[in-house]
Amino acid sequence: MSMLLRRTSARLFGASLLVGMTLSGCGLTVQQKVALDQFSTATRDVSVAAQTEFRKSRQDVVEMNRLRVELGDASVDVSALDSLLTLDRTRDRIAALQALEEYGLLLKKLVGAVTGSELLEASHTFVGSLKQVKGIQLTSQEAEGIGRAVAAVGGVYVESKRAAAVRYVVDAVHTPVLTLIELVQKDFDPQSDFWSAGYRQTALALRGHAASIHVGMDDLASRQSVQRAKILAAENMKRLIAVSEHMTALTTTLREAQDTLHLVLTPSQLDVRNIELLAAQVREFKLVYGLLRNDGTH
Repeated sequence: MSMLLRRTSARLFGASLLVGMTLSGCGLTVQQKVALDQFSTATRDVSVAAQTEFRKSRQDVVEMNRLRVELGDASVDVSALDSLLTLDRTRDRIAALQALEEYGLLLKKLVGAVTGSELLEASHTFVGSLKQVKGIQLTSQEAEGIGRAVAAVGGVYVESKRAAAVRYVVDAVHTPVLTLIELVQKDFDPQSDFWSAGYRQTALALRGHAASIHVGMDDLASRQSVQRAKILAAENMKRLIAVSEHMTALTTTLREAQDTLHLVLTPSQLDVRNIELLAAQVREFKLVYGLLRNDGTH
């Protein structure tokens, strides 16, 4: 495992442990607020990065299929260049990730100096996003309970009320949050037949078709097109492997952190871990992803 992944694992795990130590008490200490803030930021950053990758990988598939058409691949459906990674499939995944992002945002605001109206808005947005995700079950009673717990915080910054709200929210949505994380894990798992499989299949089809084309030495334009297709297929496969490795590890760690955070909401004696590793790993991942996509946006 790379240093990046080790740091993410340690930070996510450490943050959840440290937060849990105070949630069983009256309020949140400065250290626990920092830990929960970093946990929520990491959750949001992982979600945003995955959303970006879903959108861009779909664009990659369209471009690869366009090149296949340009090179005369008759097996491509020109009316569905996004085949395997369709817009509907993309939207479903973005919806799940937005719910995960809103979860992180709600936790962040619960430990921040924000108004009661901002907390309620964050709560309503999160619950609304969660209800839009296919396969997620959230009853009306559970949704209303989250709203009541957040509303109880009010506009006054009372540590015990905020700690109680965090405890309620984490417990109420623990199963749905794990489901969200599992959905992301499946899509980025290189061994699964989900999102990554469709991307890989398209890249391999482009590479195979390009390799099957024989052009004369004097046909420079065709030779350049074939070479461009081979390079694109190779680059996309390399990036797919790298992104899948990082995202699989990050979501695995995120799941473990969420599990730990949920388990320590009852009184426990736990050792404080080095929470600084979490934010550093996620920041490093964002830089790595920006390099992999070569766009400088992360």
